[in-house]
Amino acid sequence: MKRYTKTELSLLIACLFAYTAAYISRCNLAPALDAIAKTFQVSAAEVGLLPTCFALPYALGQVFSGFLADRYPAPRLMLIGLAGSALINVLFSFCPWFPLLVLLWLLNGVLQSLIWTPIVRIVAVHFRDSVRDNAAFFISLTLILGNLSAWALSGLLTSHFTWRIAFLASGLVTAAIAIPSILFMKRQPVDFTAKPAAADSTAPQAPISHLLLRTNLPLLLIACFANGYVRDGITNWATKLLMDTQGIDLSSAVGIILIIPGVNFLGIQLGKLIYKRTGSNVYLSAVIMFLIGAVMSLLLTPAVHSLIACTAVIILISAMTYGVNPQLVTIMPMAYSRFNRVALAAGLIDALIYVGSAFSGSFVGWLSDSFGWTAVFTSWAVMSLIGLVMIAAAGHTAKKSGMSV
Repeated sequence: MKRYTKTELSLLIACLFAYTAAYISRCNLAPALDAIAKTFQVSAAEVGLLPTCFALPYALGQVFSGFLADRYPAPRLMLIGLAGSALINVLFSFCPWFPLLVLLWLLNGVLQSLIWTPIVRIVAVHFRDSVRDNAAFFISLTLILGNLSAWALSGLLTSHFTWRIAFLASGLVTAAIAIPSILFMKRQPVDFTAKPAAADSTAPQAPISHLLLRTNLPLLLIACFANGYVRDGITNWATKLLMDTQGIDLSSAVGIILIIPGVNFLGIQLGKLIYKRTGSNVYLSAVIMFLIGAVMSLLLTPAVHSLIACTAVIILISAMTYGVNPQLVTIMPMAYSRFNRVALAAGLIDALIYVGSAFSGSFVGWLSDSFGWTAVFTSWAVMSLIGLVMIAAAGHTAKKSGMSV
């Protein structure tokens, strides 16, 4: 922490709290999915529309917010997204019809899409090169703090009271954390409309066609889709997976699932260690993480016969997806500062993660209903291998074109 300036440290902490608040009002859905399905008497595939209808507008909104973050102050966009998401959660708790739940969660996806790309832009513009990578990994702690807070709050309130109480509490907690964090951020002595230092402020921003046709971005986007499918396939369905395969109740499943964020933290630390040990070669580091995830996914089918083994392998797969996440969404977009397109690249990358998440929402529910959980485990292994191949190809392309991170 001593390496950061006072302003950098203040921005880092504000971003950490703000994005943790964002997770509380969107990752609270997973522990409540089964309870919502029972309330409205819908199937797993139908209730899977909720994470799908969140992820699709979130993904598309990331692209749009990337454009906005390159033009408007980051705190303004983040405040709109966080306050709006908190309100949606409160309305969600009172909703009497399932189709309206789907619409509200879709709107939540739109509002949540306004939060991440401004944070990436803050890191790109207001942090020095010497601490930027470390800041990226530090902010990734929100994946842990946010999921742990969301699952604990939603899971415990859903199991002991109702899912409606859980969503009401999530909305109120999000507002209580987010609004002071954004106001604190706005008081810092920085220009939130400034361009990245590595970019030529007099040059026009590169068109999106240039990024898609002349860089390694398309390969990264496919890898991000694969990681999103596996990561949020576990996030959304691990509770039901354990209940179905191990015969345990919701309270027991939630208690087990709460272990995942802690291990995900170790996954992020492992990703950081591999990144450093590979000489800060972000592509090689990501390939290693995808490889471990693929192997663990293949081991899940035999492991499902034991509660301890099944839980351990699920947790390890999740840790790999979270370990590679900061490399994908924060470090790799920095290579596009030369095009004045850090926020847009970050938006596209994060968007494809959530397109993969959207696909996993209903598709995993359909796979488990139609073919059983073994088919789901196989799909996770296949997607991890696809991500590995795409990252390896992206690294080769970056080396040839001189696109350093």
